[in-house]
Amino acid sequence: MSESLSVTDTKFRSGGCLCGKVRFTVTGPVDDPHVCICAHCAKRSGAPFQWWLGFPMTGLRWIGEGGEPTWYDTYPGKTARGFCCECGTHLAARDHHNDTIIGILATALDHYSTDSTLAPTNLRRITEAAPWLAQFDAHSSADD
Repeated sequence: MSESLSVTDTKFRSGGCLCGKVRFTVTGPVDDPHVCICAHCAKRSGAPFQWWLGFPMTGLRWIGEGGEPTWYDTYPGKTARGFCCECGTHLAARDHHNDTIIGILATALDHYSTDSTLAPTNLRRITEAAPWLAQFDAHSSADD
């Protein structure tokens, strides 16, 4: 993620966890929307990949009754992941060396499926993907 974004995009987005205890708003331009397929994201999330979005830290506000999520250092001294301690929803990531960008899981946003600016622009760590993921391109249909 780039390290020098300012909040020039004033689009307001909201999101939160399943139980509603941890809620947030973000404003600002979307930075580096991507899908991460690394083994680490898969293990932590229980899914084969995760869809990440960067936002300027200055545009982030934790607004729920639970305040900030609980942070866990998944890579001690490098990266912490935020989740709701009540329902377990994964919400965010922050790098200890970069206090300008917050990583938000796209699916934590309230309206992620209707915002075209959130579309991933790349896949990260594709070599770590489960081999069966490639099968779905050839076998998917409009009814799936």
